[in-house]
Amino acid sequence: MPKKTSPRPSPTEKRRRRKRGYLTLADVGAVAGVHPTTVSLALREHPSIPESTRNRIKAIAAEMGYQRDPLLDAFNFHRIQGAERVGTLSMAFVVDASATRFFAFADKTYHPLVFEGAREVARAHNYSFEIFSVGPDDIRPSRLNSILKARGIAGVMLSTFDIDTESLELDWDQFSAIKIESTHLAPHIDAVSNDHLQVTRLAIRRLHEYGYHRIGLVTAAEDQSRLSDSFQTGVYIEQASLPEAERVPSLIFKLTDVPQLPRLLAEWIHDNHVDAVMSNWPELMPIMDEAGFRIPDDVAFCSLDVSSFPVEVGGVLQNHRLVGMRAMEQLCMLAETYQRGVPATQSITYVPGFWRDGPTVPIRTPPWFP
Repeated sequence: MPKKTSPRPSPTEKRRRRKRGYLTLADVGAVAGVHPTTVSLALREHPSIPESTRNRIKAIAAEMGYQRDPLLDAFNFHRIQGAERVGTLSMAFVVDASATRFFAFADKTYHPLVFEGAREVARAHNYSFEIFSVGPDDIRPSRLNSILKARGIAGVMLSTFDIDTESLELDWDQFSAIKIESTHLAPHIDAVSNDHLQVTRLAIRRLHEYGYHRIGLVTAAEDQSRLSDSFQTGVYIEQASLPEAERVPSLIFKLTDVPQLPRLLAEWIHDNHVDAVMSNWPELMPIMDEAGFRIPDDVAFCSLDVSSFPVEVGGVLQNHRLVGMRAMEQLCMLAETYQRGVPATQSITYVPGFWRDGPTVPIRTPPWFP
């Protein structure tokens, strides 16, 4: 026999219930003829509920004016997960296959310290942590979406994405999500990033302490866009308190200009009497050598990301491992409180760097100090 359902509430009753915040999963279930748990699963697009049933329940809930209570969702999520789940939740580490220019460590497309930090926290929470590479020759976003759903993955962490990738089309309402840097990448989910503005300001201040007064930034325009112009902004802030004679214009080049970079670099250093170069580019040191400059005899070199350089250099050590740890901690919190989708307001957590001495930035002796 078909299951009896309660009569649908009148418009007056619906308004009364909405006004009092009275509608519950049980109310929707009574009208739909299903258990409240089924309603909860359907509203969360749980694959255990047939799509036709999910659509019918969602339509009834919308007609009744039902609104989900995030606290109750979190409670129900834990209750249902405890009853249904076997094993652990899974987290996805999604990397950009085209981002090898940023993190070409052992032919991987992500920074290993970021990954190690994230994996450490995932293991502490007893979550599995899988890597997925997105790109034309790897997994496409539509296919990735299906894989993540099929595997029941609760959280998605996006690694650093190339500036050419403007968005990643996933069914975001199904996942808790966070990204590493890549403030240009849509959607604007919460992010964790090294504090590149602080890194730049720290480098300039330390270089001044060491006796350098013609300090210039060299970086790619694409990196600037990917990091919300943080390097250049740090330069502007520090230069505002310097004498005009010590304000060196930055050399911001495009990736298409790299073949001409030795010439551009030589002209920039000579024209601006640069005594210390700052950069996040490991490739810049051999380019400076090609341009005829000896480091540090002719010009000092300060790395803005010491751990990314294959040789020992002086500069600022970005804390990539802590970035990965903070990102996973936040992702676990989002997953465990059942916060899915794109937040109404994005939050960004910045992790500061710290100085490390190195042979490319020797302390100058008098008469170099003013």
